[in-house]
Amino acid sequence: MKTQDSTERSRINNPTARVLATVNAPIKVAFDYIQPVPLNIIFPGYHNIPAIVKTDEQKLWITPGKSRTVTFADGNSAFESMLHVDYPNYFSYKLENFSSENLNSLVERVDGAWVFIALEDDKVLIDWKYVFTPKSDEARAMIEQHLLPEFQGMLEQAMTISKGNLES
Repeated sequence: MKTQDSTERSRINNPTARVLATVNAPIKVAFDYIQPVPLNIIFPGYHNIPAIVKTDEQKLWITPGKSRTVTFADGNSAFESMLHVDYPNYFSYKLENFSSENLNSLVERVDGAWVFIALEDDKVLIDWKYVFTPKSDEARAMIEQHLLPEFQGMLEQAMTISKGNLES
């Protein structure tokens, strides 16, 4: 059950990691690569964030309502659900139920979204963000000071990998 306090925290000034990149690929090619990409390819680990080693999906993760468990190299996991898909322009998802005690004590959920904007000359602008919903005001401060820089770096690394794979 959500309290009014947690509902308000989910709406106002949530900590956000965001990456923008222009990729030399048509919008549909970029979308078709990124949405179903195996997470272990783009998340090899970043500083204190362990690599993703697997997910348990049985079919491609490309339609709203699909969910999967994401397993990290340290044995922890999170539950991920696809929320919206507007092919080839946008998709969003949420991560929650973190088995990591540290994340679970701070983060109620992380909302992820990818926006694809077609540009001239078969290029695409990609806007990707993670929005954290903290469990408390104290958690918000910890997320902003400690988690956000790590997640920002992780998203930048994953985008660099994705861009390199798309342009090769």
